[in-house]
Amino acid sequence: MSTMSLFGERSLTLVAATFRDPDSASRAASTLRDRRPLRPAQVQLVSPHDPDLSRKLEPEQAGIWHTLLRSHLKLGIAGLIAGLLVGGGLAAAGMPAFLSSPGMALVAIGMFGMFGGMLIAGLLSARPDHDLVINTVRDSTDVGYWAVVAHPADSAQAKLAEETLERAGGEVVRSI
Repeated sequence: MSTMSLFGERSLTLVAATFRDPDSASRAASTLRDRRPLRPAQVQLVSPHDPDLSRKLEPEQAGIWHTLLRSHLKLGIAGLIAGLLVGGGLAAAGMPAFLSSPGMALVAIGMFGMFGGMLIAGLLSARPDHDLVINTVRDSTDVGYWAVVAHPADSAQAKLAEETLERAGGEVVRSI
């Protein structure tokens, strides 16, 4: 199963940099928008106390819901199958506790596997790797800094964004 099939978002990585003044941030955003293969829509300039901060940090709200649904469905089914395979292995091994009630044991082990898969899906959907970037940008803009946020579509674009923002003099943070 491809990990990309679990996600409904086009951009899984966030790259951001904070700047003390609007001119530096604006120049960095402009430079990054001009770099190919990044598209201008993938780069956001965030001002202090920006009312659109949430949208600029996580613009793919529909994609997040698709990620939530896809990952829970696919990993729940994968966990169920894994649980049933473990149950089959226990039956084949002749475990007395399993053999006394094989149907109920298979259901229970399958459910544990399904719940395990869904817990992993929940972790993926929560995107804990984005917290560092989001909190850094939010905290910085709350105290008057400016930020540039890039939503790269792949690792090459992420590296390009990171290098460009570093050269522009920003404090760069990146999610996985």
